[in-house]
Amino acid sequence: SSNNLRSAILEFAAAISINLAVVNSLPLPALDGGQLVFVLAEAVVGRKIDQRVMEQINAVALFLLLFLSVSTALGDVGGVLAGL
Repeated sequence: SSNNLRSAILEFAAAISINLAVVNSLPLPALDGGQLVFVLAEAVVGRKIDQRVMEQINAVALFLLLFLSVSTALGDVGGVLAGL
C-alpha cells in the first residue's frame, strides 16, 4: 500500500544518507575524513602543514579516487556488454 511504499522510500533514503556519511568520513585526503587527518596531524606536529603539501596530497588522492571510479564504471559497463 501507500504506507509501505513511503516507508520503503524513507528507509532507502536513510541507508543512502548513512552510507554517504561513512564513506565521506574515511581518512582519504579528498574527503572530509582526510581533512580531519590534516587537522590531527597539525595538532600532533604542533605546527600548520604547508598549504602546498596539502594541495598536492589532495590532488593525488582526488586523481586516485577518480581513477578508481572510472575503472569501476568501465568494468561494470564491460560486464554488462559482455553479457549481451
